[in-house]
Amino acid sequence: MAGAKNSKDFRLGDLLILSFLWMVFGFMLWYYLSAFHAIPVRMLAERILSALLGEEFWNIIPNPNHHYLFQVQTRIPFVFPDGSREALGFIINPLVYGFGLPLLFGLVMASGVTLLRKTITLLAGYLCVMLIQVWGVVWQTLKMLAFNFGNDAQQVVADAGISSELIALCYQLGVLIFPPLVPVILWVLANWSLIEQFTGLQRKSDG
Repeated sequence: MAGAKNSKDFRLGDLLILSFLWMVFGFMLWYYLSAFHAIPVRMLAERILSALLGEEFWNIIPNPNHHYLFQVQTRIPFVFPDGSREALGFIINPLVYGFGLPLLFGLVMASGVTLLRKTITLLAGYLCVMLIQVWGVVWQTLKMLAFNFGNDAQQVVADAGISSELIALCYQLGVLIFPPLVPVILWVLANWSLIEQFTGLQRKSDG
């Protein structure tokens, strides 16, 4: 029994080490390709914000200096610290909401499953993380307009019928809950037999 337990612990240790190594490689790919995989996020977030805020919202473009950042542009007048009055614009980093993709990549690549299952899990993970990023960008934009840029911007959000309490809740979900949790849940569901092997759940149910 002790030998079997040590074998299982060693295999779990292998999984964790391999996951970490693959995750480091995944982070490199994810970061260097961020300007490309952020395109659908930007397009979807732009459509949603345009529908919510109407004409006061203009668009979202890649930041000229760092293409992985989003530059949110509005038609809301804003007085800047130098005294100039122009349309409000600000920067959002969508990568804050997308780090679950390299995490999932590491877990999937370290798992001893077929290439087809790995591919399907990664595609499903990409779609989930993309939606998480859209969620985060939309609610961070609304949060900044409601709390960071004065009465004119706050009034635009209020006129859209979006409460401050809802913004705070959805923003916190997008920052703290969805990015780390959803990819792990997806991997667990896709590798339940492996979870049973490491936890002994199957043997307990058989008994």
